[in-house]
Amino acid sequence: MKQKIENCLIKQLPFVVYRKPNETMRYAWFQKNDELHTTFVLNEACFVFAPFASVEKVVFYPEECELIKEDAAFHVNDSASEITLENPKVNKKAHLELVQKGIDAIQQGEMEKVVLSRREEVALNELEYFTYYQRFLKKYPTAFVYWFYHPKVGMWMGATPEQLIQVNDNKVNTVALAATQLDKGLDLSDVVWGEKEQAEQQIVTDFIITALETHSEQIKQTAPFTYKAGSLLHIKTEIEADLKIDASAYSVVEALHPTPALCGFPKDIAKAFIIANEGYDREFYGGFLGEWNFNNLELHPKSDLFVNLRCMKIEGSKGFLYLGGGVNKDSVPENEFLETVNKSKTVKSIL
Repeated sequence: MKQKIENCLIKQLPFVVYRKPNETMRYAWFQKNDELHTTFVLNEACFVFAPFASVEKVVFYPEECELIKEDAAFHVNDSASEITLENPKVNKKAHLELVQKGIDAIQQGEMEKVVLSRREEVALNELEYFTYYQRFLKKYPTAFVYWFYHPKVGMWMGATPEQLIQVNDNKVNTVALAATQLDKGLDLSDVVWGEKEQAEQQIVTDFIITALETHSEQIKQTAPFTYKAGSLLHIKTEIEADLKIDASAYSVVEALHPTPALCGFPKDIAKAFIIANEGYDREFYGGFLGEWNFNNLELHPKSDLFVNLRCMKIEGSKGFLYLGGGVNKDSVPENEFLETVNKSKTVKSIL
């Protein structure tokens, strides 16, 4: 597969390679030409790469691609030296002011929660892209790990712990994932969460349940529990529902994206606040990606979509990390900045 990827990069041909959580098989879609396929609605089998704000999605269609899977063992060295998590070149003051602006808006009753992010530049070795991808695979076995490239769109890579939705026939599964703290080695059952973090996660859960009620029935949810993703811990609730007979799976995707875990609540107000105040275009950060009506390189009434976080955009010898956190009325700007620093470890640990 490495040779196929290198050939695509030389010839500037689109591809996506990925591995699903808790699996070892890697899948690849190598497009046979450089045509850019986009769609507004998911109604055909494809691999989709969707942005945060726009409704136009990039798609790879199976008939346009060579599909390959690989389960061969590989060996990759860890990075020799870890990048310092707190980057002195980052404009910390700007992020603190952004978070405070979000807190002020929440306290004034404009919204309940908003997810505010920053973008951080890091140096890359252009000869080590494949090594970075392999390190992601090795370090994050429970994440959806991917490498996407299209000459007319750009290159992205990441290891996301969050599923947007899984659909299998009429069965829908999703998760509410929010709140963050560093893993200190405690038994997960002994981890303590503050009221701010519990409230943040409950907003996400309530939003998802309400969104599903219009399109689904027999909705079930687990009790919130602590979930480990790399060096970070989150609060997670698993949710399952049955699609109504007259509902489409894509209507559920539209209702859920972007979730309060990457946007805020109410969704439209929080999204508008983000676009107006963050000061940069998130592009595909906070969007979603994965298989649609496709499973393990075969046509199938199953879809697996993941939220695009813990990711970086790659431009030659530069990488751009996207780091955010949920802000509510009890947030402290300094703590929110520290959360983004902690989240940077996912990508920085593989560089």
